[in-house]
Amino acid sequence: MIELLILLAGMLLWRSEIIQVSLGLQSSLALSFGFILLFAFLVGQRVARFQLPQITGFILAGILGGPYLLGFLSHHDVQTLQIFDGLALSLIALIAGGEMRLSRLKQQLRAIFHLVFWQTFFIIGGFIMIGFLLPLKIFHQQIGYFAPLPFFLLLGTLATATSPSTTIAVITETRSKGRLTDLVLGTAVVKDFVVILLFAFSLSLVKSWVQGGGESPGLDWLVVFRLLEEVGGSLLLGVVIGGGLVLYLKYIQREVTVFILSIAFFSYEISHSLGFHPLLICLVAGFIVENYSPYGTNLIKAIKKVALPIFVIFFAISGASLDMTALRKSWLLAVAIVLIRSALKFLGTFSGARLGGTNSLMRSFGWAGFISQAGVTLGMAIIIEKEIPLWGAQFKTLLLAVIALNQIIGPVLLQKLLVRSGESGCKEL
Repeated sequence: MIELLILLAGMLLWRSEIIQVSLGLQSSLALSFGFILLFAFLVGQRVARFQLPQITGFILAGILGGPYLLGFLSHHDVQTLQIFDGLALSLIALIAGGEMRLSRLKQQLRAIFHLVFWQTFFIIGGFIMIGFLLPLKIFHQQIGYFAPLPFFLLLGTLATATSPSTTIAVITETRSKGRLTDLVLGTAVVKDFVVILLFAFSLSLVKSWVQGGGESPGLDWLVVFRLLEEVGGSLLLGVVIGGGLVLYLKYIQREVTVFILSIAFFSYEISHSLGFHPLLICLVAGFIVENYSPYGTNLIKAIKKVALPIFVIFFAISGASLDMTALRKSWLLAVAIVLIRSALKFLGTFSGARLGGTNSLMRSFGWAGFISQAGVTLGMAIIIEKEIPLWGAQFKTLLLAVIALNQIIGPVLLQKLLVRSGESGCKEL
């Protein structure tokens, strides 16, 4: 605790106007980055002593040191440092693919199908029902006028999403292994893929609805074909990169960690150049290495050598980028949406777990593994802002507040689930 207070005091003194003016200093991105990295690491260690996941500490440190509170990182600093997002997301997706062993997943395909289907059904259907049953005055005061069906269709679609990156980070930190861990991870990854597809269809319908003045929506088939091209290209590129990793691990085997870091940067950059999905590419690549070669363990070990600093950077910057102004403006409505979403997650998870034949813990507490939200949902909210100018900006502001709350409580609930299952702290299989 003492080192944390000393670090905070030193940074506050350094960033004080008196010191800056008297020494003629300018804001240094390198200094700010070094501080937030060390600060997040220390906060992560501190919260771990209270049986909380370290990534919760990383996120809280980012929020505290970000532009909305203490201001150690400016908005420009956060935007500049988001270059690390690509590396972190690619590595996280490689870990996810490498942890998805086909032999184990085959045993749980029925359970994963039911969990994904019933969570999607209850959440999207539940939010649409809420749109017609509840008075919309409180929404209209913050969002402006909107037709209930398109608004709550998009809200329900985005509420269905779970953050695979956060799920993988908590599983990695807790060293969890077992059937429930595989089920939670498999469901989060498959649901992320399903939500991307549903979002494309929902956005197409809503755009047609809004542009048609509320008449029956039609489907923009150009959007559908573009989506199929994006998904197909991502799958193909993932297979190619996975094959390249297998060849490198088989014939070269030198500086594996450096090579994987290079592949992670390459995958992220080329995915944006081609309009593909970076998470899907690296997920497939890791899956290929794990299931179609004997080098899956080598891949995971090489990534985990650099996992901690990557997670510190990624989640600290994620915390710093969360819009606290949006949370202050919409906190009451955001809390209501978070509670409704959690209740619908419980109904969907309970139904899916029961029909999928999972154990009683998954039926009663499994919903806690699907609360977190992050990059994919934020990206969808930004797209809505651009595509629906009538109320898209206000919609994004509300979603940012919801994401901030879910990303703070989600890792904690997931860790509790993994600890309760008895699968945390397991040794490598």
